[in-house]
This record gives sequence, C-alpha cells and structure tokens, in this order.
Amino acid sequence: MKAGLEEALAYLLDLRLRCRGNPDGTAIVDRCLALLAQAETADAAELQQLEAEIEALRVELADRFGPPPGFARH
Repeated sequence: MKAGLEEALAYLLDLRLRCRGNPDGTAIVDRCLALLAQAETADAAELQQLEAEIEALRVELADRFGPPPGFARH
C-alpha cells in the first residue's frame, strides 16, 4: 500500500471513530472508505468512474458545509 493511501486510510478510520453516533457523518466516511478500497485495484476505466463519484461527493460536501478552509474562488 502506498504511503499516501495509508495516510488517507488512517485519517478516514480516525474520522469514522469521531463520527460515531452521527449517521450522516458515518455514511459519508463509509462512502469515502469504499471509494478508497475500489481505487486500490481499479483499472483506468474504473478510476475514471471513481473520479466522477469523488467529484459528486466533493460537490455534495461543499453544498452541505461550504468550501474547505483556505479555498478561494476566483
């Protein structure tokens, strides 16, 4: 497993523990974990589909919580 992938997995697992008792938060983290697991063995076509799902998740989170800190729109 690559270092970046390991860091992402560790972060998401920690985040999942912190989201206990919050069904919406847990569902989002579980969705991210599923995408991460799929990406590890995905071929080029599957990666393209996963990128579309990640973009949809990004839009959903931005709509729900606003842009991430430090994000500047031009």
